[in-house]
Amino acid sequence: MKTAEPTITVSGMPKVRAIERAVAILRAFHPRHPKMTLTEIAQATSLDKATATRILGTLIACDMVAHDTISRKYWLGFDVLSLAASVPGQHDLHQIADPILRDVSIRTECLTFLATVGKSGAVCVARAVIDPPVQVQLWNIGEVRPYNQGAGPKLLLANMKRELQEAYLANELPSANSMTITDSRELLDILERLRGQDMAFSRDDIIEGLSAQAHTIRNQDGDVTAVISVVGLNPLFSDEGRQTIGQVLAEAAVLLSRRLSVSGLL
Repeated sequence: MKTAEPTITVSGMPKVRAIERAVAILRAFHPRHPKMTLTEIAQATSLDKATATRILGTLIACDMVAHDTISRKYWLGFDVLSLAASVPGQHDLHQIADPILRDVSIRTECLTFLATVGKSGAVCVARAVIDPPVQVQLWNIGEVRPYNQGAGPKLLLANMKRELQEAYLANELPSANSMTITDSRELLDILERLRGQDMAFSRDDIIEGLSAQAHTIRNQDGDVTAVISVVGLNPLFSDEGRQTIGQVLAEAAVLLSRRLSVSGLL
């Protein structure tokens, strides 16, 4: 019997299908749905239950996934945290970003986030909450926000390479509420206006009553590699408020760009 050859990735390295499926299962867990049944996992990963069960068994044996036989639900094991803690530069990132994000949160009375480009959306890599007028579980560290939702994700998408932008727009755009832009042509018009810009604003498109404002963070070559954004109650974002917030974000973006570049993290 002839053994199937491994798939070769763009980098030229072989890709093992079983590992790819295991990673898909790990990524299926979400802060809003931390515990899932076998059926939910199979649906989220497009795997049949038998395959998902075999992989889950291996992940459980490796302490990467936990399982409750009574509820029949699975969740990520604590060993996943040890992997995250081993990511190079993780501690440096937070040492650099946290004081800056905290200062922005205090000055704007908003939730503050640092995000970068992910495969299916913007990934939150740091955040700060300093007693703002609104307290919501919005965009936790490691959580992915679709590119059509919020000021920061749209700003990242607008500054992407055309082919990556077109690939994203070719998919169905997810909706957070009735104000979310899910029409690819409408979103493309917005992206064209934002392309090359350093600031973006959105209102009500994730949670009604909340607005967001974001600013690009560029590396030494001028490429947009991340965004800093704030989220707060709509009244904070009057014309005067947006101007003040914009200045705070611009100052923070310069600091983050400089310090992250020096540390080799940008």
